[in-house]
Amino acid sequence: MKTRAVVLTALVAVVCTGALMAQQARKSRPLYPANAETVSYAELDKLPDWRGIWQPNIGRIEGDQPVLIGKYKQRYEAERAKVAANPGYEIPEKTSNCEPPGMPTMMTMPYSLEFLFTPGKIVVNQEAEMMVRRIYTDGRPLPKQDDIDPNYFGYSVGRWEGDTLVIDTVGTREGQRLGEQGITNSSKLRINERIYLDKDNRNLLHVDFTFTDPEVLAQPWHRRHTYRRDRTWEILEYVCDENDRHPVDANGQTQAAF
Repeated sequence: MKTRAVVLTALVAVVCTGALMAQQARKSRPLYPANAETVSYAELDKLPDWRGIWQPNIGRIEGDQPVLIGKYKQRYEAERAKVAANPGYEIPEKTSNCEPPGMPTMMTMPYSLEFLFTPGKIVVNQEAEMMVRRIYTDGRPLPKQDDIDPNYFGYSVGRWEGDTLVIDTVGTREGQRLGEQGITNSSKLRINERIYLDKDNRNLLHVDFTFTDPEVLAQPWHRRHTYRRDRTWEILEYVCDENDRHPVDANGQTQAAF
């Protein structure tokens, strides 16, 4: 019984120490304005009207061509050659595992986007797979890339330049689609976005991307996507992994079901 009591005492000490350390860590975290006790919703009235649902204009993509390097260029050329030889070939991607496409693909899929403004933060809802992205606009700094646990959507910090939202994103997971099928990113990808309403048609929204990735691209890659607004639509529920029937290979990668 004495031994058991000693063990229990030790366990309690470990748990209490862990709880104390976690509490101290929470206290040491900065409290940014978006989460402050008092905020001004009046500031939102000064922002442009992005209400409604935004649908990508399919085929309306502008920009330059990517200048790929190294193994990323080799893979892209090999995959495009397979597609040319067999139009039914499907380039393997993690999204066919029902993993979220993440950034930047989340912003360019042929499904609806919705922007929700709150003080110091913008939430983007993507209908496909019900993805959610957060863009902090409260003045916080962009974290160092080494301080971020890589995730599908990265860490996004934005600021307003007039009616244009300028966003920088880092910390996306390596190996996600970058721009088009067959191109994937490294852990050093940095995404810059400029989002703004068309000056002649307020029901058109432009997103200008600049992708910078020194392991994938010889120079920054620029693309512009355009979206059209509908004020009557609503985002629908979209569940990917229900009844997924793609076959899986020995590496756990799903393949096209021919």
